Amino acid sequence: MKAWGKLVVEQESDAVLDRLSLADHCVDVASVFRELCSLPAIRRNLEWEAGHPLAKIHLDRLAVFALLHDLGKCNWGFQAKADPKAKETAGHVGETAALFFDDGLSSRVTEVLGLEDMADWLSEPAGHPLPDLPPLSRLLLAAVSHHGEPAFTSQINGSIKVDRWAGYWREQDGYNPFDALAELGQVARAAFPDAFQKQADPLTLTPALEHRFAGLLMLADWLGSHREAFFPFHQEGSRIPWARMQAGIALATVGLEVGAARQHLAAGLPAFGQAFNLQAEARPLQVELARADLPALLIAESDTGSGKTEAALMHFLALFAAGEVDGLYFALPTRVAARELYGRARAAMRRVFGDDCPPVLLAVPGYAQVDGEPATHLPASAALWHEADMAKRERAWSAERPKRFLAAPVAVGTIDQALFSALQVPHAHLRAACLDRSLLVVDEVHSSDVYMRYLCRRVLARHLAAGGRALLLSATLGSAARVEYLSPGSRPPAPEDFDLAAAQPYPALCAPGMALRHLPDPAVRPKRVRIQALSILESPETLLPDLRAAVSAGRRVMVVLNTVARALALARLADADPVLAPALFSVNGQPCPHHGRYARPDRELLDGEVSRRMGKDSPAGSLLLIGTQTLEQSLDIDADWLVTDLCPMDVLLQRIGRLHRHDRGPRPEAVCTVLLPEEPDFSVFLKKNGEMGRGGLAGFGFVYEDLRILQLTRDWAAGQLEIEIPRDNRHLVESATHPERLATLAGAKWQAHAGRLEGGGIAQAMAADNALIPDKHFGDFLFPHGLEANLATRLGLNDRTVSLGASYPSPFGQLIDEINIPGHLAPGLANEQAHLVSLEGSSLFIHVGPLVFRYSRFGLEKL
Repeated sequence: MKAWGKLVVEQESDAVLDRLSLADHCVDVASVFRELCSLPAIRRNLEWEAGHPLAKIHLDRLAVFALLHDLGKCNWGFQAKADPKAKETAGHVGETAALFFDDGLSSRVTEVLGLEDMADWLSEPAGHPLPDLPPLSRLLLAAVSHHGEPAFTSQINGSIKVDRWAGYWREQDGYNPFDALAELGQVARAAFPDAFQKQADPLTLTPALEHRFAGLLMLADWLGSHREAFFPFHQEGSRIPWARMQAGIALATVGLEVGAARQHLAAGLPAFGQAFNLQAEARPLQVELARADLPALLIAESDTGSGKTEAALMHFLALFAAGEVDGLYFALPTRVAARELYGRARAAMRRVFGDDCPPVLLAVPGYAQVDGEPATHLPASAALWHEADMAKRERAWSAERPKRFLAAPVAVGTIDQALFSALQVPHAHLRAACLDRSLLVVDEVHSSDVYMRYLCRRVLARHLAAGGRALLLSATLGSAARVEYLSPGSRPPAPEDFDLAAAQPYPALCAPGMALRHLPDPAVRPKRVRIQALSILESPETLLPDLRAAVSAGRRVMVVLNTVARALALARLADADPVLAPALFSVNGQPCPHHGRYARPDRELLDGEVSRRMGKDSPAGSLLLIGTQTLEQSLDIDADWLVTDLCPMDVLLQRIGRLHRHDRGPRPEAVCTVLLPEEPDFSVFLKKNGEMGRGGLAGFGFVYEDLRILQLTRDWAAGQLEIEIPRDNRHLVESATHPERLATLAGAKWQAHAGRLEGGGIAQAMAADNALIPDKHFGDFLFPHGLEANLATRLGLNDRTVSLGASYPSPFGQLIDEINIPGHLAPGLANEQAHLVSLEGSSLFIHVGPLVFRYSRFGLEKL
């Protein structure tokens, strides 16, 4: 009996309709792997991690190990799965442990696969402690671990599992697993003869190279198993040359091979105005970044609205044209920011590459798009009757699962997708293999907390160690954070003293070992903003008379509050006010606030309407927009008057960036009203041990944990000053975030608070470090169970998606069949479907387990 590798099974009867031999499937996957290794950026990653150049024979030898990835399918328990009546079956991953650790089986598999011929292919890296397994066994284990995480460690040796699994490798009912293993060995020699017949220096098997191999193999296995588009079960002629040809077609179709797009830039980069459909000349930062001969890690600091996005895209195009990167991942802090920027990036890529434009992905789970079309609208594989439909679907291959998002040649998404490439979660190695071939752009880099900043630094360190490129963008980065990001893989030095830090140039570009380079922009339009401080944080309703006067005068007013509860309370008051109600932001005639607790179809409507009503070409007229932090980052919107809760200085400057963002002709002065607590000394909110002790008013102590920064920002705002942006940006950020300034807050409570934050920061860094993939060999570690759920909570990704059981009309005229419930509103909720949904007027009442929620034009609320 010939071993099978893939089956087509009828769902109702479990009858096998078609099968692909194991040898042919392994050839398919190895062919994709070998083609991946030929791509410029991926080959560079491999060489960086091996520590020396790789010849063709080295890549062929890696492909041999890739071909052996499914050797576990040779066991009779797995082969029995083809028989619907089989009484006993087995898997094909863990079961291979018997081949490693059962002495009798180990010697037999060495003989039938000819592993002794491969013994001198690999060498140990110098200076590393000897691992438990020899190099050949480690690489085989990395191959076996192609389902997303390490399969087992050497600690399994001698366990009862190994004894039990060994039984699956003995002859059973006339089927001998070692005959199938022998066939794989023969096929490997036929597919990659040079690997066995030619001589070469051994490949240094570093831990990083093992991890890279594992990630590339996971990617190759996914593509090499694509029966519908690339690897049907039957072909004419020999499978080996046919599979190599199909592998090349697959990489080009899904966008991993980008030769055609790169050739489009052979004559040089397009003019700045052509790329972005602008009449203006490129600004200094945009000119400086339109080069490939810059350091691998860059930090660009410039004011909001100054064209950092366009500068980043020009840097990508320069690196891409020079062959330094094969892709782009543009990482943003929020989903709304990613969706806003995606349209601009997609339009620019289309203008630059024309018909050769690679797929452009919106890499946001639940909102994924390719080339502007939602992934949910793609034709199902069973309904592909036309080549055009097939091409469209395969072009969107990377959009079908979040684990494949980073495989897109150009993607705009959230930072968590990049962080997952370094964390101990399934398919992290695949994500890293895709990310490291790309330019990683991290926007709004100042916005991270200690945990996120530590993870981001470690991702950067690994990305750079693999030969990757990275660009960090910020309008409000403090010197303490800057030195951390410039030392991503080591302990950062102390920042310069306050006076020096506050005097550093802005806007500027810097890199490790390079001083801040001033990039003054003569075209910048200085913006004067009057700061008004009001001690009415506890009673924002006292603003209503001033809001009425503003909208009556035709002003565009944006109110940004720190919590959804505060935004809803003010929105309801405005909704009941006869003067304010007509001016309230609305969608399809329904007045509403803007925050994150809306069903996905409605949230897309809200985001689009915000851009239409307050964007660059928006119509004039009064408007009152009330929302939360969803309005403060990466949205190209413009207001006359900003009302905001007190928040950290860097965040406040982000919010101020929405004032007078565009030139709209003569208009009233820009005013930022900051709502302050009545208490001038925030130490009254603290317990003796430095912990937040009173309430958590307006997010103090939980949305914004460091009360020292809030205190310094409050003291500055209370001065009722006028500022000029961007001239004052640097000084303002340092005045509220620099360690010297934080240390000026005297008193036992402040000292205790500082100690508590420092201790918490150390604990968060340790937790982040424990979540990272260790720099260890395969065989020496496993991914811990339960970590993925814990990471989701820490990264703010623990929302519960609850099915409504049917489609219901939303307040804005959409049909919704599921709702996202923030994790903190439903801790421990295991239900995936509501057990009762009722429609009362335009509101939905959703019963999930013991909880009841109302969904209305005000969003989702827990009752």
